[in-house]
Amino acid sequence: MPTRPLGWALYLLILCLVNVAPAQAAELESRLDRTRVSEGETVTLMLRHDGSLGGAPDLGPLRQDFEVLNQGQSTRMHMINGRTESWHEWQLLLAPRRTGQLPIPALQLGSAMSQPLTLEVVPASQAAPGAAPGPVMLEVEVSNEQPYVQGKVIYTVRLLTRVQLRQPQLADPASDNVLVERLGEDRRYETYRNGQSYRVVERRYAIFPQRSGEMRISGPMLTAQVREPRQQQRPQRDRLLNGRDPFSDFDRFFGSDPFADIDSLFGRMRTVRIRAQEVSLEVQPQPPGTPTPWLPAESVALNETWSPDPPRFRVGEPVTRIIAITAQGVSATQLPDLAAPDVPDIKQYPDKPRLQTRVDGDTLVARKITGAALVPSRAGEYTLPAVELHWWDTQQNRARTTRLPERTIEVEPAAAGAAAPAPPPLPQPAPSTLPEPSPGDAGHGGQSAAPGADRADSQSTGFWPWLTAAFALAWLITAALWWQARRVRREPPGAPHPTSPADDRPGPSAALRALQQACENNDARAARQALLVWAASRWPRQAPRTLEELAPHLPAASAVLRDLDRHLYAAGSDLWNGAAAWQQLQPVLAKVRPPEAKPQGDGALPPLYPGQD
Repeated sequence: MPTRPLGWALYLLILCLVNVAPAQAAELESRLDRTRVSEGETVTLMLRHDGSLGGAPDLGPLRQDFEVLNQGQSTRMHMINGRTESWHEWQLLLAPRRTGQLPIPALQLGSAMSQPLTLEVVPASQAAPGAAPGPVMLEVEVSNEQPYVQGKVIYTVRLLTRVQLRQPQLADPASDNVLVERLGEDRRYETYRNGQSYRVVERRYAIFPQRSGEMRISGPMLTAQVREPRQQQRPQRDRLLNGRDPFSDFDRFFGSDPFADIDSLFGRMRTVRIRAQEVSLEVQPQPPGTPTPWLPAESVALNETWSPDPPRFRVGEPVTRIIAITAQGVSATQLPDLAAPDVPDIKQYPDKPRLQTRVDGDTLVARKITGAALVPSRAGEYTLPAVELHWWDTQQNRARTTRLPERTIEVEPAAAGAAAPAPPPLPQPAPSTLPEPSPGDAGHGGQSAAPGADRADSQSTGFWPWLTAAFALAWLITAALWWQARRVRREPPGAPHPTSPADDRPGPSAALRALQQACENNDARAARQALLVWAASRWPRQAPRTLEELAPHLPAASAVLRDLDRHLYAAGSDLWNGAAAWQQLQPVLAKVRPPEAKPQGDGALPPLYPGQD
C-alpha cells in the first residue's frame, strides 16, 4: 500500500513533463514563398510561433541585405476533437538590396529563434535564359552613348506589362552632374515580346551631362502591386472546400473557371520593385579651339524686332531693340547672354532677359529674349555693329556662327528743334512712371488763364501792368465764386468734396497724345498712367483709379486692359506690344463721348449699360 501513492505521484510527474515539453520545444518557424527571385522582385518571409509569447520578432538583422516594405500579423486558432491549438504568424515583404546568395539570418522572438535561410537573387538578364519574359519589364534606351558635354541625350524608358498594376510609381533616372528634362506626356501602345502581347507606357527625357568622361546613369525604379498567380491562390481556396474543388472540371469542359473573378477580387496582392538597367555614357569634352561660351545645339537662330517698327531715331527719344535667340536641343538656361556692343553717342538700357523652354516632338526648343532701349544723344549717321553667336552643331559636328548683320541708322535732331507742335503736358515715357498731373498742365489746351497777360509782360512802364493785374484778380474772384456756386448746386447734401477739381487734370486730347507716345515706345507704366488721366477727364465725378475699374467703361477694350495689367504685375510676362495695343485702343477711345452736364440726382442709380456712359 505505501508504494501506491508513490506510483501515482510518478505517473502525474510524467504526464506533466509530456504536456510541458511541446511548449518548451516551441520554436519560431520561418519559410520563404520563393527561394529564387529575379533582380527587382520581392519575396515574402513568413514566421510562425506555436506559443503564447508576446511582442514581435527583431527585424534588425534583416536590414543589411533587405528592405522591409510591409509587414502584417495574424493570430489563428483551431479546435480538433476538443483540443485547441493557437499560433501567431508574421508576413514580411522583403526587397533584396543586391544580387547573389543573400542569407536570411536567424530572428529572435523572446527565447525562440528561427532557423537561417538563403535566398538566391539573380540579375534580370539571367533570370531564365531561353524562357518567356516576365509579366512586368523595364527597358531603357539612349539616343547617343558618346555625347558632347552639355549636349542633349534622349533617354527613353518603356514599361511593359501583361498584368494589371496597382499604384504604380516610376522614379526618374538619376546621376550626378546631369540635368534632366522630361519630354512631353507618356505614350501608350501595345507591342510583342517573344510572342507575348504587352501594354507599353513610354516616357522620354532629355539629359544634359555637365562634365566630360565616363558617366553612369542609374535606371529608374518601378514600384507597383500585382496579384498573386492563380496557382498560388487555388490551394487556399481548395482548403476552404476540404481539399476538393467541385468545379475542377469546368476548365476541361467549358474552358473557364467560375471562381476566376473571385480570385481576382479577393486574391492577395504582392509588391514588386523593378529597376531598369544602368546606362553608361562616354561624354566628350569641348573640342579645343572652340569659342566660349560653349553651346552644343541642333540649330540656332537670331532674330531682331524694333518698337516702333520701322524704327525712327531722334535725339533723346528711346527706341527699343529686341533680340531673340531660338535654339533646338538645349534648355533655355544654357543660352548665353549677348553682349551689347558700345556705340558712340547712343546710350543703351538693357532689360532683364526672359527665358522659355518648350517641347517640340523629340527635342527641346529654347528661347531667350533680350530687349534694350537705345537713346541717341546726337544727330547723325551711326552704325550698329553685327551681333554674333558662336555654337557647336551637334548634327554635323562642327563649329558654326549665327549673326545679325550690322545696321546703319540715321538719327534726326530732337523734336524741339524742328517746326513741330509743342509736346503734350504729360512727360515723355523715358522714366518708368508718369508723375501726378499738376494744375499748370491744364493751361496747355490752347487758351491762356488770363487773356492779354502775354501782352502785359512786354510792357515795362506805365499803369498797364497794374491795370492788367486788377483785371486778372477780378477774373479770378469771379471764377472762384462761380465754381463755388456750381459745386453747391450740383452736389447732394453731405457728399464728400473731391481732393482736386476736375479742371486741374490735363484735357483728353493731351492725355491721348501721351498715351499714343507711351504705346509707340512700349512703355507700359506710362500707358497705364495716361489711360487713367484720360479716364479722369472723361468721368471726373467718378474717376477710375485702376485699369480694373476702367474696364467696365470700355468693354470693347477690356482684353487690352487685362493684357496691360498682366504685363505690369505678372512675373515673367513677355514684352508688351504697345503698337498693337494702340491700334485697338484708339478707335474705342474715340467713340467715348465727352462728359455732359447731368441733371441733379443723376448718381442715385448706377447706369444700366456701363459701357455707354
